[in-house]
Amino acid sequence: MTYLSTPLSISNGRIAKTDDIRQSLNYSIEMILNTPTGCLAPDPDYGFVFTGLKFEIFEENNGTIHTDAGDNTPLYRKKISGSSKNIQTFASELNEAIRQYEPRLRETAAVMTYIREKKEIMVAVRGTIISTLEPYEYRTTIKVW
Repeated sequence: MTYLSTPLSISNGRIAKTDDIRQSLNYSIEMILNTPTGCLAPDPDYGFVFTGLKFEIFEENNGTIHTDAGDNTPLYRKKISGSSKNIQTFASELNEAIRQYEPRLRETAAVMTYIREKKEIMVAVRGTIISTLEPYEYRTTIKVW
C-alpha cells in the first residue's frame, strides 16, 4: 500500500507517495500538531489547540495558560505535563485528535512533558498500527515561550 508523502511534492507529473506507513503516520501526527484548531474550513475541529497558544502567558509553576487581559484568569485549566489518561491535560486533547483523524492507529496514548530549562515540550505518542499490529511511537519537541 502507498501513502501520500508530506510535504506534498510532484514526481514524474504525479503526487509523490511513500510505502513507509511509519513515515506517513509521523507526517499525519505532525500535521495535527501544527494545525491550529479551527484553521481548516471544511473541518473546524481538525488540529490541536496548542499551536495557537505559543504567545500566551504561561505560568510554569502550575502549568496554566493566561491571556494578557490582566485579570489572571486561566485561558485553559489544563496542564502542560501529563498523559492522555488525565482529561485535565493537553495530552488528552492531542490523543483525542489522533484517535479522530488517524484511523490507521489504535490503542493510542499521548504524553506531554514540559522541560523548564529548555523551554520546550516533549511529546510522545504510542499506539498500534492496525494493518500490521506492530507497535508505533512518535516523538517530537515543541519550543515555547
